[in-house]
Amino acid sequence: MEFLFEITYDFLKFLEKLTGFSYQEINIIIWFFLIPFTWMFLLDKIVKKSYFKIVFVLVVLIILIAIPDFENFANWAFNSSVDFLNLFNTIGSNYKISSVVICLFIPTLIYGLLIRNAYFKKR
Repeated sequence: MEFLFEITYDFLKFLEKLTGFSYQEINIIIWFFLIPFTWMFLLDKIVKKSYFKIVFVLVVLIILIAIPDFENFANWAFNSSVDFLNLFNTIGSNYKISSVVICLFIPTLIYGLLIRNAYFKKR
């Protein structure tokens, strides 16, 4: 778990240098916007419509317009996410393990289910 956390952390730090966004902003952009958008894309593929993508993009645009300072929003959202992941410490986890399970394993499982249904399931 530690290895996967460190690889992910290093990749996000690389993106930070590449894009000029902060580490917190990169996290929020990826896990709150990009990953859910790709899920909406796959859901649209499953239902053969574009409803999910369109609604998601509209909601994100409204949120981004309503946020006066994305950096402050990203810091708040990131810190709230850290607090959430630290809640699992009470059951014997720690921040790194919880991060890998919640932020990597669960999204990967969701991707697997969505991709299977979007591209490989007989209709």
